[in-house]
Amino acid sequence: MSPLKFITTLGEPSVEDKQKLVEGMLAHHAKNGHIRKTETISIFLHDENDQAVGGVIVSFLWGGMEIQALWVDASIRGQGWGKKLMEAAEQEGIKRNCTIAYTNTFSWQAPDFYQKMGYTLYGQLDNFPEGNTLSYFQKKLAPADTINQ
Repeated sequence: MSPLKFITTLGEPSVEDKQKLVEGMLAHHAKNGHIRKTETISIFLHDENDQAVGGVIVSFLWGGMEIQALWVDASIRGQGWGKKLMEAAEQEGIKRNCTIAYTNTFSWQAPDFYQKMGYTLYGQLDNFPEGNTLSYFQKKLAPADTINQ
């Protein structure tokens, strides 16, 4: 075997390198009994001009729902749209038999919002970035077969 070397690139890796990394990671997961099948959905709120004014992107994996992004335009904040988007996303998670939802948010973003939505703090990075906090939240979701019982 020839000597190994580090290659550092700025920005996105080459398509080949990224594909090799993903394939290797997925093979390792599968070898350990965790076949990785991720599904991502987006729920958007559009205005009368069909422009996005809010949305949530979530992914589903191994019975969990990760909230990757949630945004509501400043012009309609405080009207309950964030809550409605999250409720719609959680319902999608429940339909897919997710038992937990999780996300992270910075102190200038939405930690209070997630707490009001029933999420609990399970970890945080203090002073990241400097003077702020990155908080990790989770929420138990009801299994689909227990709803309406």
